[in-house]
Amino acid sequence: MAARKFNVTQDERGIYHLQGELSIHELGVLKVFLEESLKGGQEIAISLAEVRFIDTAALQLLIAFKRRLEPEVKLRICAVSAEVEDILSLCGLKTALL
Repeated sequence: MAARKFNVTQDERGIYHLQGELSIHELGVLKVFLEESLKGGQEIAISLAEVRFIDTAALQLLIAFKRRLEPEVKLRICAVSAEVEDILSLCGLKTALL
C-alpha cells in the first residue's frame, strides 16, 4: 500500500490544515475526514495553504461536500496556496469553493 501523500492537523482555533497533495488516490481518506469533520459543529474551517497539488477529483469532492451541507453548517476555506489558487483559476472553480 502506498503511503498517504497528505496530512490533516487541527490548530487551537479549530482550523483543519491540509498539507501535501490531494489527488484521486486520496479521495477515500479525504471523504472520511470531511464526514468526521461534520461532528465538530456548525462551521468547518479548512486551510489549503500547505497543499502543493489538488486534482479535479479532489476539487469535485470538496465542492460536492460543500453543496450537500445543511444550511446551518458552513464549509469555510480560510487559506489556499498559490498552487491551489492557480488550479482553481484554471478550472474556473474559485467561486464554487471559496
